[in-house]
Amino acid sequence: MAVWGCGYHLPGGEGDRLPGGVRVIYIALFDNRTSEPFLENLVSNAVIQRFSRALNVEVVEDPKAAEAILSGTVSAYRSSASAYSGREDDITEYRTSITCQAVLRAVDDNRVLWKGSASWSDEYQASLNRGLEESGEAISQQEISVRLADELFNRITANF
Repeated sequence: MAVWGCGYHLPGGEGDRLPGGVRVIYIALFDNRTSEPFLENLVSNAVIQRFSRALNVEVVEDPKAAEAILSGTVSAYRSSASAYSGREDDITEYRTSITCQAVLRAVDDNRVLWKGSASWSDEYQASLNRGLEESGEAISQQEISVRLADELFNRITANF
């Protein structure tokens, strides 16, 4: 295999590097521009957890101790019916999607090191029990947040 010399790396490995040689980052609480409460917490926590697992990145709690600050916005949220029963057109499944934007800026000169967006979707089962349906939506939101964090991390550390 001739992949060693092409700059390709496996996620989570030594090749995970932030733009500009940054090694120490602060991750700000994402803004929520949707009407769905608490999405900013889910996404922010997932992003912090994902970056904390990287070998070459240190996440700090004080922005003054960081070389760069990652900030973001949850810009869109949608949950809509995606599947129906054949008999009575009852909803059987919902599709939930979240979109966010993020910016990585150098602390010393406020220069943009990376800017981009990510979206992810997931499905959950409809239920006649409203509590079960809300639980399914919450689990879906959590899963999407983890996937968004992975996607943002992979895009920021891509160095092809």
